[in-house]
Order: sequence, then C-alpha cells, then structure tokens
Amino acid sequence: MTQRRNNRDAISNYFDKIEKGIGKRGSSFTDVDGMSHDRDGHKFLFREFKENGELLDAHQREALSALARLPNCTVWFLRKRGGGFIEFGVFGSGKLAEIITEEEYRSRLRVWWQQ
Repeated sequence: MTQRRNNRDAISNYFDKIEKGIGKRGSSFTDVDGMSHDRDGHKFLFREFKENGELLDAHQREALSALARLPNCTVWFLRKRGGGFIEFGVFGSGKLAEIITEEEYRSRLRVWWQQ
C-alpha cells in the first residue's frame, strides 16, 4: 500500500499498517477518486482526478489500466486545467489525453449514462 505523506492520520495509512506483509510482490495500492454505477446497464465509470501539475505515477497508471480492461468498466483520467478546461483521457483507448471544455466533459458524461 502507499503511505499518504500529506496526511499521516489518513485512513489508508491505518489500513496500510494492518495489511503490512500481506499480498503479492509487485502489486500496488491506489485509490480512485470517483465511481458511478449504472445498475440498469450493469456498468461502472471510474474517474481519477488530478490538479493541474499533479502527476499520475506509474503504479497508479498500471492499476487503472488493468481496471479499464475489466468488462463493463470505463476509466477516465481528468486533470483540472483552469479557465474552464479539463485534460481528458480514457484508459485503454490507446489515445492521448485531450483538452476539452467543462461543457464537453458534461456532454461525455451524459453519453456514458445514455449508452
């Protein structure tokens, strides 16, 4: 698991101590910032949010890419750019992230719900 340095009392640090030594070497722990579940469509949308300049580390990228390969799971990467713009990427799409407007993001979210 990953220790949260910016908040030593974080709940993930508590469980990190309890889980120490359990699991497979080379595996990683990460969080996902947002999850939506469409129970009618039996699908999930996971979203990873980053502030402008905040990096996505290799272990988190690997875990989110693996999640995106699961059936009925979509994983988006979203970075706040400021000025009404968002960096938008879809894990597993093979495409580079693109810069879109907040309204375009809302449109893509609507489309996900309607599919």
